Amino acid sequence: MRIGYDITSLYIARAGILYYNLNMLRELVALATNDEIVLIDYAPVRQDLPLIVNLDELLSDRVVWKTIEGPRHRKATRWQRMNFTGGRFVAQQIDALLERPWKWWIEQRTRSAQRAILRDLDVFHVSDVTELAPEQSKQVATIYDLSPLIFPQFHTRENLDLFARKLQHVRQHADVLIAISQSTKRDVVRYLNFPEDRIFVAYGGVNEEFTPDYNTDLVQKVLNKYGVHEPGYVLHVGTLEPRKNLVRLVEAYALVRRRQGSTTPPLILAGGNGWDSDDIFAAVKRHQLTEHIRILGFVNDADLPSLYHGASIFAYPSLYEGFGIPVLEAMACGVPVLTSNISSLPEIVGDAAILIEPEDTQQIADGLQHLLEDVELRRNLGLRGLQRSKLFSWRATAQATLEAYRSV
Repeated sequence: MRIGYDITSLYIARAGILYYNLNMLRELVALATNDEIVLIDYAPVRQDLPLIVNLDELLSDRVVWKTIEGPRHRKATRWQRMNFTGGRFVAQQIDALLERPWKWWIEQRTRSAQRAILRDLDVFHVSDVTELAPEQSKQVATIYDLSPLIFPQFHTRENLDLFARKLQHVRQHADVLIAISQSTKRDVVRYLNFPEDRIFVAYGGVNEEFTPDYNTDLVQKVLNKYGVHEPGYVLHVGTLEPRKNLVRLVEAYALVRRRQGSTTPPLILAGGNGWDSDDIFAAVKRHQLTEHIRILGFVNDADLPSLYHGASIFAYPSLYEGFGIPVLEAMACGVPVLTSNISSLPEIVGDAAILIEPEDTQQIADGLQHLLEDVELRRNLGLRGLQRSKLFSWRATAQATLEAYRSV
C-alpha cells in the first residue's frame, strides 16, 4: 500500500493525542515493511508552529515527507490585541464571518499541491486535522473521544468548533474509523450512528521507560527538582482542566486529611494548566491545603517515570476518557491506581484498580483512605496493575491500525 499519514497534529496536539500519534507512527513504520508511507504536513493549518518531536529517524526510501504549502489560516481569536473585555466576542464574530471565504481561498491556492501529493495514495489517515480529503484514496480517521459532543461544558468554544468540523469531515469522507477503546467505539455508534462494522479499535500503549524497575537516587533527584520532599505521596498526572475532576479530588483529599491528620501524605498534581483551571487553585486555597498539595505544572517526559515511582497511590477520578494513558503508565510502574468507573477507564484497568463514582466526593475519599491504610491492598493492586499493563503495546496499536487500512 501507499499510505498517507497526516502529521499536522504533531505540530498542534499535546498530551495523549501527541503521544498516541507519535508512538503509533514509530511502530507503524517498523511494522509496515512492504508499504510506502508518506508523512503529510499541511502548512496552512499548523502555520509557523514548530514540530514538537523529531521525525527524521523515521525517514527512509519508503518513508517520505511531503509538505503542502499555502497561505496560513488566520484567527482573530489568536490576536493578542483582541485580549480585552468584549474583544474575544468580536474576534469570534470576525472568525465566523471570514471562515468560509478564507478556507475557500486557501483551498484554491493549495489545490494543485494537494493533488500532486495525495493523488497516488491508497489510504489516507487523518488524525486530528481535517482539512484534506483526497479524491481517489480510501480514508481512515481516528476518534479519540467524543467529549466535546457529550460534555461540551468541558471545552472552549474554539475546541467545540474544531470538533464540529471534524465530525462533518468524518461523516462526509471516512470509509472506516479507528477508536482508541471499546468505550469510544460505543460512543461513536451511539452518537454518530456510524456502522459498527466499520469501526476498528486500536488501544493506546505504554512506553518502555515506564517499568517497575527504578533507581532510588534518580527518583530522589527528580523529586528534589520539583520541590517534593520525599516519596509516598498521592499522585495525579494530567492537564489541569475541568474534565479531570480535580476539584473533587482536592475536596476528597481534604476529607481524608481531616480524618487522618498529619499522617496523610501530600497530594501532587503534575501537569500543565488547561483552560478554566482557576477552580482547582481556589479549592486548594479554600481548604487551606497549600502546604499539603503541590501543583507542579508541566513535567518533562523524562521525569515522569520517577514521579510515578515516588508515589504510593495514583489517583485519576476523571469524568470522561477516550483511553487514559496516565493510568496505564502508573500500572506499568507498579503503582496502585484509584480511578473512575465510567467511560474507558474500567476497560483499561480491569480488576487492577479501585473504581469509584467520580461525581461522589465521599467515594473518592473512602477509596483514597482505604488504599492509604491497607499496605497489602496497595501491594496486590500494584502487582495486578503491572500484569494488566502488559496487555497494551504500541506495536499492537500499529497492528490494529494496519488492519483498518487493509480492510479498505
